[in-house]
Amino acid sequence: MQPKLTQLIRELKNETCPQRVRDRVRGRITARESSRSRLRLTVPMALASVVLLCGLFVWQWRAHEHSRQQARLAQITIERTRVAHQAENALGLVGSMLLTAGHDSEKIISDRTVPPLRNSFETAKNKINQYIDL
Repeated sequence: MQPKLTQLIRELKNETCPQRVRDRVRGRITARESSRSRLRLTVPMALASVVLLCGLFVWQWRAHEHSRQQARLAQITIERTRVAHQAENALGLVGSMLLTAGHDSEKIISDRTVPPLRNSFETAKNKINQYIDL
């Protein structure tokens, strides 16, 4: 288009047109060129804007996904902590019950078994002593 434009301007200069007609033609040509140059700038700018907006959207989505994943990990950690506390309480209860049962068993064995054994030991000792004395 540029060679045709210069050729047209050259031909207009050779013609015997009034200066105002040439200025008017030159103004129209300049207006067309400026609208084309604006269009040439507008398309890359629009494309760059779309790419930038897509990049921002992906960045926001990734940040949101990361925060959601952190919240899930925090929830899992809280759940594991709660389970550990419950297991600790359950084991503590079982241990205390075993200690109580052991103490009660010891008391029962001591009260019911030791006196008869002691008595039978004394009886056996007395019998042996009587036998030896004879």
